[in-house]
Amino acid sequence: MRIIDWLDSYLQEKIDKISIFRYLDEDEKKILLKFAHFHEYYKDEKIISQGETSYSFYALISGKLNVTIKGENNNQIQISHINEGEFFGETGIFDNAQRTATVSAAETSQVLVIERNDFFCYIRMYPKAGVKLLMLFVNGLMQKLNASNKELVVEKQTGLGKIPFFEDMA
Repeated sequence: MRIIDWLDSYLQEKIDKISIFRYLDEDEKKILLKFAHFHEYYKDEKIISQGETSYSFYALISGKLNVTIKGENNNQIQISHINEGEFFGETGIFDNAQRTATVSAAETSQVLVIERNDFFCYIRMYPKAGVKLLMLFVNGLMQKLNASNKELVVEKQTGLGKIPFFEDMA
């Protein structure tokens, strides 16, 4: 990982496409970016490790990321991708819980990082913008929960048919 300068004009164009910035006015965005750090990760480099505690949220400026979880034999199982403009890790703003997945670079990727303390400082300074961001985070978390619930339903529905007792009932 290396730290990069957000003033790069290429990055500024990409930042405007990140979903969390779409709802902020120019002043709100400029101030939030003063709290941000910008990192570049190379292919296969980890950004978040499953089981660690992190107090930041992230947004993918450019590149592509893999989201994996540890399988039964400690092998990594890919569960999704994160694409340009998406944010992730927002639970780190709300909770001290361990991360539930590993996020690593699928290719060279630029990532915006904002730490919890900086985020809450921003919210105190700009409560209207803070409410917008918190609503986006809550919406994103609700969508992830909904997707997980749907996966559990499918897993339970397909899993019952594999138990001999239930096969006879079909």
